Amino acid sequence: MKRLLIAAPAALLLLLGACGDDADPAGGEPIDTAANEGSASEQDSAPVELDLADAAGACPFIDSALLNSTTGEDFRFASGGPGAEEGEEAPAQLTCAVQTGEAAYPDLTVFIIGTDATVEVYEEELSDDTEAVDGLGEAAYWIVHTEDTGAGPALEMGWYDGGTIFEMRYTTPVDSDPAAVEALVAGFTEIAAGIAAAHAEAAG
Repeated sequence: MKRLLIAAPAALLLLLGACGDDADPAGGEPIDTAANEGSASEQDSAPVELDLADAAGACPFIDSALLNSTTGEDFRFASGGPGAEEGEEAPAQLTCAVQTGEAAYPDLTVFIIGTDATVEVYEEELSDDTEAVDGLGEAAYWIVHTEDTGAGPALEMGWYDGGTIFEMRYTTPVDSDPAAVEALVAGFTEIAAGIAAAHAEAAG
C-alpha cells in the first residue's frame, strides 16, 4: 500500500521509535494556512502574507524562489511550527505548509521529525512502489500519488539523515497531469537538498 505523507510522520514515529508522545503532526489542531483561514468577516483578521524566511517551523529551510521556479506557481502564504527561540535547541518536530492563497491547491507541506531509528529500519518501512533518490541523505525516495483524494496528483519525497526524517509533499489541483508532476522530481530533489543543508546548518 502506498504511504500518504499526512499519515506517514505519525506512523513512522510509532514504528521507528521517535522521541516524545506529542510528536504527531497529523494529530491535534490543523496548521493554519490561507486555505483554512476564514475571511475578515468570519475571523478577527485575514490571512497574512508571509515570507518563508519569516515563518516558523520548517518554513525558513525552504528556498521560496526555487519552489516558485520549479512549480511555476507564486507561493505567498506560509505557516509552520514550532520554532525555537534564539539560543534554544531545535525542537524534535518541525512543520511547514505553503500555499498560493488563490485556492487550497497547489500546496506544499514539509515535516521534519527526530527519531531514534536507524536508516535500515527507515528503508524497511518504505513502500515497494517508491523510487530511490540518489545523493539525498542516507536514504531517500519519491512517489507520485494518484489516488482520488479530492485534489490532483501529489509528489511525495522523503529522506533520512542522521536520525532525522524529512517528509515533503507537493499536492496539485484537480485534473493535473500525473506525468507533469513526475517531471518535477529533479526540481524537488534540489529543493529537498536545500532543506537538508539549511536544517544541518541550523542544527550546527
